Amino acid sequence: MSEVHESLGTLQELFGIANPKMAPIVKKAHKLILSLHPEAIVTPRLGEKSISYGFGPKKNTESYCYLMPFKEHVNLGFFFGVNIDPDGSLDGTGANMRHLKISSAAELASPRVTKFIKAALKERKGALGR
Repeated sequence: MSEVHESLGTLQELFGIANPKMAPIVKKAHKLILSLHPEAIVTPRLGEKSISYGFGPKKNTESYCYLMPFKEHVNLGFFFGVNIDPDGSLDGTGANMRHLKISSAAELASPRVTKFIKAALKERKGALGR
């Protein structure tokens, strides 16, 4: 079962600040991530308007992905996306981070989304020696 660290905010606060059009996508993405990693450490980050998922609350070492709602889409981000995206199909230009922009439930249901979540989970698990 997942563990939620709420020292930086709550899931309900994060779900509540999402655009009403995007809130269902955030909730479905949250459920998808937890279905793939039921033991995830979930850290709502109200100040960053995001939720991170990982093996601990530290986003730059222990987390592998995050959700960040915007007005017309939700970013499903990967903290070490460069390591799971050899063909460069994810968005972003940072040193490590990459993301997918999800605008609908149909996009979220794409096998591509699940593939990247699983790859990010596997990458972080290996990097942390778990």
